[in-house]
Amino acid sequence: MRRVLSISEVVETLAAPGGAVEVLATGDAEYDEGTAQLVMRLDSVLRPVDANNNGHGLPEGLLPHSDKVLTHLDWTEALPAARDIFRDWARRVHQSVSHSRNL
Repeated sequence: MRRVLSISEVVETLAAPGGAVEVLATGDAEYDEGTAQLVMRLDSVLRPVDANNNGHGLPEGLLPHSDKVLTHLDWTEALPAARDIFRDWARRVHQSVSHSRNL
């Protein structure tokens, strides 16, 4: 497997009882040359902004469940495809919290 892309992006910052939290979308893509397949693992997490915030009490179920995308393509198409998949994922994560400015 060849590493294609490892990326994370802050898609929103929310107020929480223990302090502000960042909503992160993450993606890791690898390419299997034997099968000509891109494997993209997608996730999202809430990360405390303040170092004194221990992360306890953060709400669960706010973010979409992690996902995995498999697609067959040539190696030359792997990076652009991974970027497109991640862009869509980041949009989905943002939409999941866009109605909430406070937790």
